[in-house]
This record gives sequence, structure tokens and C-alpha cells, in this order.
Amino acid sequence: MIEFNGIDIIVQHRPPDVSVRRALSAALVVSEERVVVIDDVSDYPEAGAADIVCVSSPLEGEFTGLLSIQVERLVVPCDTHEQLMRRLCDVLGTQCLVPDDEQENPYLMWSISPGAAPRKIGLDPVAFDDGRYIIARNF
Repeated sequence: MIEFNGIDIIVQHRPPDVSVRRALSAALVVSEERVVVIDDVSDYPEAGAADIVCVSSPLEGEFTGLLSIQVERLVVPCDTHEQLMRRLCDVLGTQCLVPDDEQENPYLMWSISPGAAPRKIGLDPVAFDDGRYIIARNF
């Protein structure tokens, strides 16, 4: 069991809100009724109305969505954060980019694809600074 406090995930293909809700429910083992997916922070639910809130935003570049997963504190049945991210990306069915917690460099991330081992990638810094996520190199 690990403690999960939320994360921002970049998804290659922005899934419909209902799919995100189901995926978060399955991966984080929380009832679907306790998961809220919104497109704008002005729609944020009142405190206590949800265990998980996900702000889904469009992006440009090779990756078309940002999922900002927010929780107060949640204990999930996984051994590592990597295992949790792999489970979530498998359920979402799309390639995801997640921050590398060991790096302070925002251009280095982990790429997780359904059914594949995670790999470290480098983002194009010019595109990134322009709000686009484009993979520049694989490690």
C-alpha cells in the first residue's frame, strides 16, 4: 500500500470525461460516485463532495490532454507509484507522460504506454515553453 497525493499526467489522446472517471475509479480503487472530472476549476466541487477531482485540460503537440489528479490523501493498493501510474495508463488505454520525481529538470519525464515498460524521455524545450508536449529524445 502506498499513499497517493495526486499528480499531473500528460496523455497522448485526451479521453472523454466518463472514461477518465472510470479509469480513476478502477486504478485508485474508489467508487465512481466519489470521482469528479471537470474542465474548469470554477466547477470544483465543495469540500467532501468527492475523494478525487480531476481537472481535464486540452493541450497541443503530440499529447492532447492534461489530467490534473487531485486528492487530499489516499492509500491505494500498489507497491510503488510507478506501479500505480502503469495501472492508470493501462486503464486509460493511452500513452502517458508523468514527472520524474528524481529529476528537477521539467523536460525529463517518464513515458508509460499500455502493456510496455516505462522509459525516460526528453521533451523539446522550445515546444514545452510554448505549451506543447513533443518528445525530442528517448533515453
